[in-house]
Amino acid sequence: MAEDPVSDHAVLPSAVLTQVQAILSKDAGADRIALVWPEPIEPRELRRQLSDTTLRVVYCPSELAIRELLVTHAPGAERLVMLSPFDETRLSKDVLARLWGCEPKRISPWRTLEQLLRVRRIDPRLTGKPYRWIAEALVDAYDRYRGRIQFGEVLDVDQAWRALALARLDFAGEALDLDALLDWSRGSQVDAAVSALPEPMVAHLGDWLALRLGASTELVLSLWREGHAGDMVAIGLVCSVLYRDGLSPDQALFQARGRLRERVVGGARIEDTTLQDYGRATVGYLERFLAERPYRALDAPLTQAQQLLASLDMRPLAVASDLLPDGFGLRLDRFAQTLDAALAGKPIEPVLVALADLRRHQLAKVRTEQLGTAELTVRACRWLRKEEVERGSLAEEVGDYVGSGGYLDWARSRLWSGDAHEALNRVYRQLIGQVSARRERLNERFSHHLPAIARGDQVNGSVLPVERALDVLIAPLAKQQPVLVLVLDGMSHAVYRELAGDLLHDGWVELQPADSTGPCCLLAALPTITRISRYALLSGTLGEGTGADEKKAFAAHPGLKTLSSTKFPPRLFHKGDLLQPGSGALAEGVREVIAGQAHKVVGAVINAVDDQLSSGAQVSVRWSVASIGVLRRILEAARESRRLVILTSDHGHVLDHDMTLVQTAAEAERFKPLSEPVGVGEVRVSGERVVLPGNQVILPWSERIRYTAKKMGYHGGGSLQEVLIPFGVYRNAGETGPIEGWREVARQEPDWWVIEPVAEPVAEPMTTSAGDAVPTSSAGPSKPSKPSKSSKQDAHTLDLFAELPTPSPESEPAPDPVRAGEGDWIAALMVSPVYAQMKARSARVMVSEAQLRQLLDLLSRAGGQQMAAAVAQGLGLPEIRLYGLLAGVQKLLNVDGYPVLAIDRVSKTIRLDLASLKTQFEL
Repeated sequence: MAEDPVSDHAVLPSAVLTQVQAILSKDAGADRIALVWPEPIEPRELRRQLSDTTLRVVYCPSELAIRELLVTHAPGAERLVMLSPFDETRLSKDVLARLWGCEPKRISPWRTLEQLLRVRRIDPRLTGKPYRWIAEALVDAYDRYRGRIQFGEVLDVDQAWRALALARLDFAGEALDLDALLDWSRGSQVDAAVSALPEPMVAHLGDWLALRLGASTELVLSLWREGHAGDMVAIGLVCSVLYRDGLSPDQALFQARGRLRERVVGGARIEDTTLQDYGRATVGYLERFLAERPYRALDAPLTQAQQLLASLDMRPLAVASDLLPDGFGLRLDRFAQTLDAALAGKPIEPVLVALADLRRHQLAKVRTEQLGTAELTVRACRWLRKEEVERGSLAEEVGDYVGSGGYLDWARSRLWSGDAHEALNRVYRQLIGQVSARRERLNERFSHHLPAIARGDQVNGSVLPVERALDVLIAPLAKQQPVLVLVLDGMSHAVYRELAGDLLHDGWVELQPADSTGPCCLLAALPTITRISRYALLSGTLGEGTGADEKKAFAAHPGLKTLSSTKFPPRLFHKGDLLQPGSGALAEGVREVIAGQAHKVVGAVINAVDDQLSSGAQVSVRWSVASIGVLRRILEAARESRRLVILTSDHGHVLDHDMTLVQTAAEAERFKPLSEPVGVGEVRVSGERVVLPGNQVILPWSERIRYTAKKMGYHGGGSLQEVLIPFGVYRNAGETGPIEGWREVARQEPDWWVIEPVAEPVAEPMTTSAGDAVPTSSAGPSKPSKPSKSSKQDAHTLDLFAELPTPSPESEPAPDPVRAGEGDWIAALMVSPVYAQMKARSARVMVSEAQLRQLLDLLSRAGGQQMAAAVAQGLGLPEIRLYGLLAGVQKLLNVDGYPVLAIDRVSKTIRLDLASLKTQFEL
């Protein structure tokens, strides 16, 4: 036989290569393989590497050529593969005897597939005439899906299409559904893969998609035909906007929908309902996507959707989208508009709706700072709407500021930084002006009480001079349990309120005096500077001293010394003591003292707030346990030793919000001697609590005056923010034992601070460029499931949860006062036979009847829905304890698992379905 040149680079038909691969997988030693192949190949002889095996492939046009190869082929590293048009009927028996398998093998794609995939049989639906192409397609693409799919004993239609989709489209989804297709469509090579599909596969794509997509099949096919396979997410988002419920289909919207159809589906007849469903499905997919991945991962399809919407002149409709960035921007526009109107005297309800729309948008999870400022803005606006009341006594003024003013100053400090959104920033400045003007009037009224504070006049049991804190508050607590006195130098009530919220989320519970209706508060010594007021706090006497003086006085304090042993006296650590040299870690010696129980009283002074005030940095600090690095480590050490943590300060401060420099001869920040005249916004005070020569001083009561060079903040004056010192007592949430004279309390927030959830936001409509109304509400809450009745069961009742302090019979309120004002349905529930059965079933997690009545009354008065913080405050429970109580109530009320009482931990909302409750309990 004449020999042709041997090529190592010629293309070998994939069917041949796949057939040989199947034979070798069955018999690794196979050689002298003959295959029936009708057409010559060029070149007639070539070599190909298959894994570790070298194939010598030769086309034989005659039996003689086959004989010659069989004679000359030497078994070894190469395997001989002979292609010829002859089957077993056209070859001599001696030739057949020398071939592998004693016959030439026909290249049947189905048989090849059986061998390659190691399946026993093929689904009959595949072997029919319409699907003959699929076998060759699967054989040709075998290497692309090899080892990536596990086939069973039968190759069925689903598996065949899954293999083809993986090989040709790189679609790796285990199941075909719209979510999987949308996820796949975000790939960079999707359009190229679709355009490269072989014609038979293109013709039958509808068969595959129809298996799972149903009515969406024709839409998806149309998108692919028009080259939009990679745009499926963006187009779905646009459909969610253009085909959403509640739109008025005027001419502009009708034309926009027509242009969209023409661009993306080529005018295919797709029903509006199909496009609407596709939009909803896309939104659902993206919401599930964002539950696990960051918003930035969707930059490309979101940008593309916005561009498409803008090209249709429908950008205003984006306000309805919880996903599009333009939607968030348009909602910010609306928020600014409604807030501006509210400041002009219009109702505040549209502001609450606009805020709810902002909260609902996916970008709210990213722009937490912007949303947080918006929430504080709403609170400040609500505060402005409260009637301005003239408080008579010092106790009333202090009580109002401790309960409300600190929250307002927290909001003011954040609002001062403004917002990048121009319209919002403008409205924020307007709001700050109104709030500050009213706030200045409060400072002026408080100035009338500064002389009494300077004299040391008694206020009430909750308001104490700073020098009495050790004797009256701290020593009695230390007598019961080891304490850590944390002094954050310069911490105002605004900083305290922000920091305390983070402390509660970190697993601490607040305590207050059992006979008090509000938090304790200390009155700073005057002037409100560190060397005077901090010394008074840590020594228990009025005077002036350095850090060294404070340490000596703290250790020698009679009340604390009596509680401590000689070996382990009260210890006080200052800034220089707290950190390990060469690192930011808590010093080992300090940690050992705090984490141990030998020292009953330990104090620590943290200068984070005062240091920040002294800087000129234009930075708006978010006060948290994490932002004060050493604080978390100190708290964890205190948690180990089960210490009560007392969080307080020596004085507050005022921030420089366009303050005016008043020239004086003194070098102080916010006080001056009597030699200076008393100016506008200032007051002269005298008394034993003024720790200066002559016991007299001039203090600015206005927060707009400074006597020194500009910096972030100042102290020394007589404003509410400087004089009133926060005092909070906390314990680890894992501790539940009684503390005599003290009780656990919920975080106490003023009513204007709590923003109630808007069940179904319905904002004022925006308009498209053509004027059609565009409501921004989302679908309302789903209807409750149909309740069912429970079966009867007898049992007896036991105590409240182990983790909740159980009220004694003497302290539990009588039934009659609790019932006052409640609906008759609560009384009927208490005597319901079904309730008796549920109570018997839930004997081990019993909730007191008074607590249940109070909870139901609170929720029903709130319209069946309330924020967890408000519920906790209404029940007088720390929020961290609330969920244990609610779990018990659910066992009492959620008959057969129906959600009469539902808890949404994400939004921290408690919902009562009163209609279901009345049905289930046959009321």
